[in-house]
Amino acid sequence: MSTLLSSRRARLIALLLVATAAISVLAFRAAGDSVSYYITPVEFHAKPSLQNARVRVAGRVVEGSIVEDAGRPVAFKIVGDQNDEITVKYPKGVVPNLFGPYALVIVEGRGHGGTSVDADSILIKHENEFYAGEPPKDSISSHFLPTPGASAPGR
Repeated sequence: MSTLLSSRRARLIALLLVATAAISVLAFRAAGDSVSYYITPVEFHAKPSLQNARVRVAGRVVEGSIVEDAGRPVAFKIVGDQNDEITVKYPKGVVPNLFGPYALVIVEGRGHGGTSVDADSILIKHENEFYAGEPPKDSISSHFLPTPGASAPGR
């Protein structure tokens, strides 16, 4: 073994491998929180253990559920694919420009027993399907969008 590491080239390769491994471990640890995914309202409801836990939940803003204070949204409800609602409280912060009824959002904050979230940030999640005109009946978005002639989200 000592003859293997006696050459300069072998020591350099060993040093590079150790440095690469150390940098990879540090990068993975640093990115741990920012790489977290989001859960759906169904998954959130199923885990009452999320009391005071940090969560990210994705859903659509329910029309008519937005409560405003001085013209700024402070509470609203989001709904998932299975009509499962969660109350979101957002007393501080600025909402994104595209926020409104039917907007697909990811709320991040403290969960409360699988029923509500005290959010400290709201992100708009862009659609992963695009279509011209009305969505197909089998589309996941078809039952969330307003009926033809109603106002579109954000308008």
